[in-house]
Amino acid sequence: MLGIITGTGLIGKQFEGARKTIRTKYGNAELFEGDRALFLPRHGMNADIPPHKINHLANIAALQKSGVDGVIGVYSTGSLKTGIPPGTLVVPHDYIDFGGSMTFYDDEIRHVVPELDGALRDRLIRASHGRDGGVYVQTRGPRFETKAEIAVLSRYADIVGMTMASEAILCSEIGIPVAAICAVDNYANGVAKQELSYETVTKNAEKNRSMVEETIARMIE
Repeated sequence: MLGIITGTGLIGKQFEGARKTIRTKYGNAELFEGDRALFLPRHGMNADIPPHKINHLANIAALQKSGVDGVIGVYSTGSLKTGIPPGTLVVPHDYIDFGGSMTFYDDEIRHVVPELDGALRDRLIRASHGRDGGVYVQTRGPRFETKAEIAVLSRYADIVGMTMASEAILCSEIGIPVAAICAVDNYANGVAKQELSYETVTKNAEKNRSMVEETIARMIE
């Protein structure tokens, strides 16, 4: 069964199931157990947990405890390139973590090679008809990046967000295949003339929501 980690809004009521609280050594996590997938809202059931306060350790441990055999993360991202406009779906092939790495292995020496799963990526590409490949860079929220930061990041990455790398790294550490579907909801600060604001991002995210829902529906058919 796939675990689907959703963003600030649940993907869609049609995907919800029984609400469950999973207790882990890192804290509790709440999710919906559907017939074909588990859905875990990373910002909480009320969508009120800011990105820098998310308990990623508890979330990923809860999915592992629930027996998932793969994880799909759904992310709202900013584009670092004018050639990747808002409304694009991107299935990244790699990522950079400038958001502050976390680990399940605080008390032992363990060096894991992080990666996004090729088979899950291929399924996502077919299901989404999205852009095949791209580098995601994670920064630390809740603020947006400065124009100078974006100018630097755009040399090495294609899209920017605040959560994906943390989740992907933790999944890699415990051997859960992981891939990501990224909705481009805005141009990053300074990339285009469009004004950047949280209101604009959430408005665009709502426009892109149906594309993401259709992708997830095809993934779990």
